[in-house]
Amino acid sequence: MSRDGAFGVVTALPAYTAAVAELPVSAALAEDMRGAVVVVPGVGDWWQGMLAARAAGASAVVLADPAMLQQDALASQAWPRDIPVIIERPRLRPDAAADAVRARRGSPARLVTVECAAPVAGLDGAILDGFGWARCLAGTPLALSAGMSTPQGRMALLDSEGAGSAPATVLGTPVGGPHEGGLLHVLALGEVRTEVTVDQPAGLTRVETFTGEGALRAPERYESSARLALRRALDACLSGNEEADLDELLQDMALAWALRHA
Repeated sequence: MSRDGAFGVVTALPAYTAAVAELPVSAALAEDMRGAVVVVPGVGDWWQGMLAARAAGASAVVLADPAMLQQDALASQAWPRDIPVIIERPRLRPDAAADAVRARRGSPARLVTVECAAPVAGLDGAILDGFGWARCLAGTPLALSAGMSTPQGRMALLDSEGAGSAPATVLGTPVGGPHEGGLLHVLALGEVRTEVTVDQPAGLTRVETFTGEGALRAPERYESSARLALRRALDACLSGNEEADLDELLQDMALAWALRHA
C-alpha cells in the first residue's frame, strides 16, 4: 500500500489510469509492482504477464479484457492462487450478470440461447463471453455436446452438468465493419424470461426480465468496466476472499477451444 493508505496500482492502460483517478481514497498510481495491484493487458501471452506480476510481488492482478490463448499456453504452469485475480470482461460484467440472475428470483431457465456477432478478429472473444453468459444463466458449468465451426460461423450445443438444468446454444457469426468489440443477445427461457443485449461498440448493456407480473429493466450501470474491476481487486485485497473469475474464464475458454476444433 502507498504511504497514504491507498493501494498502489501499476498500469499503462488509459482506462485504468482514469479508474485510479476516480478512486483517490483507495488507489494511487505506482511504478513498483511489489504490494500493488497490477493490471495486465489481455493481449498476447497474458498468462505469462500474470505470472510475472505475481513473481514481482503483486498483491492482486487485474486481467483486462483477455483474448483467447493458445490451447497449450496454460500447460506449463498452473496459477498458484496465493493472490486474487480479477478478470475484466466488458461483455460479461459481473454486476450485469448478477442483475440478470437476481431478477429471476430463483426461477430456473429451461433453455438458454446466446447469439454473438463480431468482426473476424474479435469473434473468439465474443463467443468466449457468450459461453460465460450461458453458464451464468444456466446456473451450472456447461459441457460441449455438439458443435460446428465453419468460416461462415460457429454453433455449439451445450449440456449442463447439473441434473435438470437447462441446455444452451451459442451461435457466433463474423461480421464486417470498422468497429471493434461485439454484439451479444442472450435469452433465458422458462416461467421467467431474461433478455440481455450487449452492444460493446455502443457501450450498451441492457438486462430485462419478463414475468407474469410484467417487465423489469435493470438500472443502467454508469461505472466503467475498468473501474468496476479495479474496485473488486481492491476489495479482494482487503477481504482476502478467493475470487472465481479465473476458474470461470478457463471453463469458458475450454469450451471455446473445443468449439474451434469441432
